[in-house]
Amino acid sequence: MQLNNRHNKTIRRQRPFLILILILFTATALFPFGWLATVWPGFRAVADFIFGTQISHIIGHFAVFALMGGGILWLFPSLRQRFWLYFGMMLLLGITQEFLQIASFKHIIPAFNEVLDLTVDMLGAVTIFYVWRKQTETGD
Repeated sequence: MQLNNRHNKTIRRQRPFLILILILFTATALFPFGWLATVWPGFRAVADFIFGTQISHIIGHFAVFALMGGGILWLFPSLRQRFWLYFGMMLLLGITQEFLQIASFKHIIPAFNEVLDLTVDMLGAVTIFYVWRKQTETGD
């Protein structure tokens, strides 16, 4: 119990800094890198390396939303008991990301690819939620 209180005090003291990091990470995750690749030819090689294949694109979406969701759950422990609020926040972030991509460089009507990206985003977010909850339940 004493160790848990000490950990909570440390988190509260560091919270503004950690929230800033989460905001920066979220802004980076939402940034339309496809647009950057169209206006900066040097970045195109990096974008092709990271998102060049469908499987790397899927893994990237899953990882970004799992990391972002984990950071949110770590900073806001009350969300660990409120799945639908957490899910709604993550869904809003996923829709925002897809909207920014469409508005900045895709200029298309949303179709299967956007639905697939959003589905993979939510799978990453939900997976980390349940991993976090399972660790909490087992005390690991």
